[in-house]
Amino acid sequence: MDHSYTAVLRRPGAPAFVTAGFVGRLPISMIPLGIVLLMTSRGADYAVAGGLSAVFALAAAFIGPFGARWSDRRGQSRTVPVLLGLEIVGLLLFVGLTVAGAAPVAVAAALVLAGGAAPNVGSLVRARWAALLAGQPGLRAAFAIEGVVDEVVFVVGPPLVTTIALSVSEPAALGACVLLLAVGVLWLAAQRGTQPRPHGSAAAGPAPRFRSRPFVLVVAAMGAMGAVFGAFEVTTVATTRSLGHEEMTGLILALYAVASLAAGLLYGARHLPWPLPTQFAAAGLVLVIVCAPLPFVTSLGMLAVAALLAGMAVSPLLIMAVAMVELLVPSQRLTEALTVATSGIAVGLAVGAPFAGWLIDTVGAPTGYWVVLAGAAVTAALALVGAPLLRRSLAGSGAATP
Repeated sequence: MDHSYTAVLRRPGAPAFVTAGFVGRLPISMIPLGIVLLMTSRGADYAVAGGLSAVFALAAAFIGPFGARWSDRRGQSRTVPVLLGLEIVGLLLFVGLTVAGAAPVAVAAALVLAGGAAPNVGSLVRARWAALLAGQPGLRAAFAIEGVVDEVVFVVGPPLVTTIALSVSEPAALGACVLLLAVGVLWLAAQRGTQPRPHGSAAAGPAPRFRSRPFVLVVAAMGAMGAVFGAFEVTTVATTRSLGHEEMTGLILALYAVASLAAGLLYGARHLPWPLPTQFAAAGLVLVIVCAPLPFVTSLGMLAVAALLAGMAVSPLLIMAVAMVELLVPSQRLTEALTVATSGIAVGLAVGAPFAGWLIDTVGAPTGYWVVLAGAAVTAALALVGAPLLRRSLAGSGAATP
């Protein structure tokens, strides 16, 4: 059977939910940067702006899985529009309160509502793929497609939100996020034919594998990757400004994502003979190597090259992590499990972004990239130390190789 990208995308309903997922996911790359741009334009320092971005991410990390469990139980078409409505209310409140100069506590509360209610579009789409291709080798290609979509989102989103913020206004940039969310997420929810079958109360039972060491290890590694992403974004905003090229922020972030996209496409198209945990450990080492030049950039040209290099290991690592999560947890809890796993990224982002912001405010812009390198080193260490445990766990299900 043909398991190429083309063959997988020919599955009934797949092009529609992939496209809707792209539109609904685009704000993921825009909202954190939009928060930083809006807050710093109002005089906030980078630590405060990064901290508020972290509030949004932490709310998504700790509250979001409950919404995902609800979707597993009752179905995406019934639950996602409600969650979306709450997220939009929170984002609009955040913009309004910030423009009005409201107290930081009120501003943060609005972000808690927005982040906590936000549907995890990537998990919703991946759950559809898992239902469509359950037990088939084509699922690897499908997850690679979603990894590539994630990267396209980060190619398109940062330049888009930056352009709107600089050419129109920072509030308008977040307003564009609201519009994209409404269109993409409602379109996805309307596609009932490809949504996973609701599991009712079966999805509410205990899930001991969520607390298993292999699953926790993967989530922790994704948390370290989140620190890489959060610190990279905040530090890049500050570095381009310090170099006098603020208008190039979106382009630099896009170069990072383009490299990741290309690496994800290449990885998804090839079958490697090594077990997934071995691949994960090797990719973690590559992440350290490609991030190493970042703290030493002194010009825009150097930053562009370093960002392109640093993006090379990102998408393959995420594809591997998601593939291991799909193999480690029960299918009736998959949306929740994927949301928990990606919440690890959000927690790491919540740590990396403000810490990088503190370093930037204290020492200077490029120093935030040391947080990126530290996050990469932790990712590699977890992947290397945990490889034997992951191999044993996946071998027990006959899934040690992709």
